[in-house]
Amino acid sequence: MALSALAVLFTAEERPRAVGVWSAANFLAAPIGPILGGWLLTHAWWGWVFLINAPVSLIGLLAVLALVPDSRAARRPGLDLPGIALSTAGLVTLTYGLIEAGEHGWLGLGAVLPMLAGVAVLVGFFAFERRLGRRRGGEPLLDLTLFSSPSYTWGVLLLGAGVLAMIGVLFTMPQYFRGVLGTDAMGSGVRLLPLIGGLLVGALPADRMARAAGVKLALVAGFALLAAGLLLGTRTTVASGAGFVALWMAVVGAGMGLAMATAASAALSELTAERSGVGSAILQAVNKVGGPFGAAVLGSVLVSAYQARLDTSGLPAAAARAVRASVFGGVAVARRAGSAPLLDSVRGSFVHGMDVALAVSAGIALAGLVLAAIFLPRRAGGHTDSGQREEVEVAASG
Repeated sequence: MALSALAVLFTAEERPRAVGVWSAANFLAAPIGPILGGWLLTHAWWGWVFLINAPVSLIGLLAVLALVPDSRAARRPGLDLPGIALSTAGLVTLTYGLIEAGEHGWLGLGAVLPMLAGVAVLVGFFAFERRLGRRRGGEPLLDLTLFSSPSYTWGVLLLGAGVLAMIGVLFTMPQYFRGVLGTDAMGSGVRLLPLIGGLLVGALPADRMARAAGVKLALVAGFALLAAGLLLGTRTTVASGAGFVALWMAVVGAGMGLAMATAASAALSELTAERSGVGSAILQAVNKVGGPFGAAVLGSVLVSAYQARLDTSGLPAAAARAVRASVFGGVAVARRAGSAPLLDSVRGSFVHGMDVALAVSAGIALAGLVLAAIFLPRRAGGHTDSGQREEVEVAASG
């Protein structure tokens, strides 16, 4: 609900800055979980990882009650129960299939069938919503006329591209820190701080950069920084120093923060108060589905490249399977066997797979750059409920 509240509580001129602050707050909070969770796992009972969230939720509840003003639509809309059921079932099933694909491969029936079923249900959902929207008095859950706005459509799609590119770092780097460098859970979280610092540097001034250069150029610059950082990351080796890794992660973070905050602002600039809920919900759905989708795709890339470089000759079948399953299994087998060559092979092979996955992420970022340059308008048309509201300038486009 936070994004939909931004569309109601802030004017079009204020909204890009509000989105930047919202993004920065999310990015700032991101490392606290791994760092605090890692400390708890190292020094306390594991159940505190869950219990510690109870006071956080209570503080959030009190803050909302005290600080957030109430708002509601002038006319209470009907509840589209079939649309809720179809969209939920489709997204849950698709996401489950993507997680299975990331865990067990793309060809297993446990992954393929849920993905196909999820896509089929979502296609049915869109068809149902379109038919309901054309019916007299129909009140669909998803107002498809939102996608008549190029700024909203491409803002949503480019946010999804940014999420896909980002997963390449978030999926691989904790494994690199723990499996290759041998850090503990807390140390892995601490080493993500350059990424988070870059995110803050990119997200906080995103609105000013968009006003000065235009949304299109700001997004292109964000994706260019993101791609440059990822390409620099592909040069990582087992012997790379902490400074080099921190440098390219900070560049990735800056590009990610600029691109994602600007894309979200471009989409939200088109939303009226009545459409803020459904419009922001689509953004969130793309964001949340992009995570497991990116992890499944890039995880498959990493595992394939990792296994292609491994040397498991002479190992018993069970040990070879453990080594091929993950870098953690490979390190454990090498240490039990006291084999320095196997340990070097496991770590070198994982870093190779990580570099390939980062290269694919860079390709996704470059695709986002091209799409933003070609399709994203500098100015966007807003809409009333009938789709006839006069054109307004996107606040972030200057």
